[in-house]
Amino acid sequence: MFKFLFFFIYSNFFLFALSLEEKTIKRSLYPYTIKGITYYPKTVPVGKTKEVFASWYGEYFHGRKTAMGNIYDMYGYSAAHKTFPLGTMLLVTNPKNGKSLEVKVDDRGPFWNDRGLDLSMGAAEYLGTKREGVAKVKYEVLSVPDIVNSLEPLKKTILPLAPIYNSGYTAVSYTSIMKSTKKVPIEIGTFFNKKEAKLYLTKIKKHLPNAYIFKEYKKYKIKFFLSSNENLVTKKLKDLKKRGLITGYGLCWSYNN
Repeated sequence: MFKFLFFFIYSNFFLFALSLEEKTIKRSLYPYTIKGITYYPKTVPVGKTKEVFASWYGEYFHGRKTAMGNIYDMYGYSAAHKTFPLGTMLLVTNPKNGKSLEVKVDDRGPFWNDRGLDLSMGAAEYLGTKREGVAKVKYEVLSVPDIVNSLEPLKKTILPLAPIYNSGYTAVSYTSIMKSTKKVPIEIGTFFNKKEAKLYLTKIKKHLPNAYIFKEYKKYKIKFFLSSNENLVTKKLKDLKKRGLITGYGLCWSYNN
């Protein structure tokens, strides 16, 4: 009886002694679902290396909370990974120029195609991958948080673990630009009911006549097309932001000329 009581007290002391960051890291080992796909976080051995395609994310997420609970700084050096424990440190290398940079996994993603890492804009600029949009890099796992070594990946799915992407009146475009590309798709927001989306569409249509509503995974978004000229798109989006129609924007383009 005494041994059981001691174990109970010790276990609870350990639980309550965890810092907020450690609790967040522990929680990051739960499975989570984004866009209908469930991801299963797992521990990763120090020294592991792999070549992956890395994208980057900038103003679209700047100032928002990351999955770790920090405020995302697009000029800083961080990264998002779908399954590594939050707080994992990586050495990322661009094989084209040999540049390397240490980044911390602070967020979840990328949830697009076959990309293995989402670098902060600052990290992509340093490594020289920003212009490409999506580039092949090599990473090496430098360290994982100490608390991860005492935990096992959990099987219970909780929602949501990662922050909700594309939330609010933010305009974003993920696309590949080629010489023949004339128009690019732009998406705004995540609306949880169609009535809300229609009210917003009424306002935006005065400035974007071709805008329309489309449904994605039981949510609604506004979609429209603009010129593939980056300067013209930026000018238009800045105007929409100035008018209070969007809260921010981000062009995550890759160039295949």
